[in-house]
Formats: sequence, structure tokens, C-alpha cells
Amino acid sequence: MTSTTIGVVAALIGLSLVLRGYATIRAIISLFGGLVGFLIGAAVVAQVTHTTLFQSQAGLIGGAIGAVVCGLLAFFVYKVAMIGGLAAIGFTLGTSAMVALHVDNRAASLVAGILAAIVLAIVAWRLDLPGLILVILTVLTGASVTVLGTMLALGKVGPAALDQATITAVFADGWGWYALYLGLVALGLVTQRRYLKVRNPVRTKWGKAKA
Repeated sequence: MTSTTIGVVAALIGLSLVLRGYATIRAIISLFGGLVGFLIGAAVVAQVTHTTLFQSQAGLIGGAIGAVVCGLLAFFVYKVAMIGGLAAIGFTLGTSAMVALHVDNRAASLVAGILAAIVLAIVAWRLDLPGLILVILTVLTGASVTVLGTMLALGKVGPAALDQATITAVFADGWGWYALYLGLVALGLVTQRRYLKVRNPVRTKWGKAKA
């Protein structure tokens, strides 16, 4: 699987979050969970086998297993979906904020992502989130994932160089990436504006699921 393919898939999932994040939250969170699971599985295998990310068959198999497990858990178990999904969203937003601030320190970015992930995971665990919050979070996260996926698809960054310094450098290279991100955020808020008034808990999107 090439970085172009991975980038296109990531961009499409990100765009789905931007445009239909709340309306199809169960399916979208499951897809996002699958994407995160794929990245985690592939990264673990790459680390264990000392190979380049996405460049070995074992890594792709590990990614596929991670995607299936995380995706199915997110689809069927509400608490897993909310805690895992919002933790992933928090991590994405935390690291994206560091890019926006032109911080190219990988450790600092990791800490910011982990702290944001923990905060949103606790929020998901303790509260029944209203649709309004999920609309905003999915739009912001979807915009970040779409931009990163576009970078991969266009070859601006590659799997081997997918780190904080590289991504920050690409953003610093021109204002177009910021314009794309802000444009996606605006598009998402306009497209999902009718859901900004939703106050019902997101749990209702999982039907009668109580897990």
C-alpha cells in the first residue's frame, strides 16, 4: 500500500468527519477508530520488526488487524467509541495545535497530544456529550485529518518522514495549508449547522446501547 493510497483514504475519512460527523456519528467514529487502529497496528509492527512504517507486509497485516478490532469495538460499544474516539480526536487536535504554533519538537507535540487525549477521554467517560460538542470536535478533527491525508497523497510528506518537524515545515512553506484547514472548518460548520442546536446525548446515536 503506497502513501498515496493511505493519504487518499485518510483524506476521505477526514472529509466525512467534516461533512457528516454528527449525522452518521456511529459509522464515522467506527471508521475513524479503524483508521487509528490501522496506524497503531502498523506502528507497533514496524517498531518490533525495525522496518519502515507501511513498507512491509507484516506491518500492513498488523494495521489491518488493528483497524478491524478498533473499528468493530467502536461500532458496537458506545463507551469504547466515545472514550477511544474522543481520545483519538484529542490527540489529533493537540498535535495539530502544535503544528499551528510552529512547534517542531516531537516530544512537546507528543505531550500535547497525550494531554488533550486524556482530557477528552475523561470528558467522554464522565459525561453524556451533547451533539453540539461532537459537531465541533468532528469538524476540527476532520479538517486536520483531511489536510494530513492530502499531504500524504500529494507526496508532501511520506510515511518515513511523518513526524512533527516535517509537517510543521510543510505548513510553514505556505499559507495554502492553513487556508485549506480553515476552509474545511467553515464548510463543516455550515454543512452541519442544523446539528449545532442538538442538545440530546450522543448515546442516542447508538440506539439502546448501554455499554
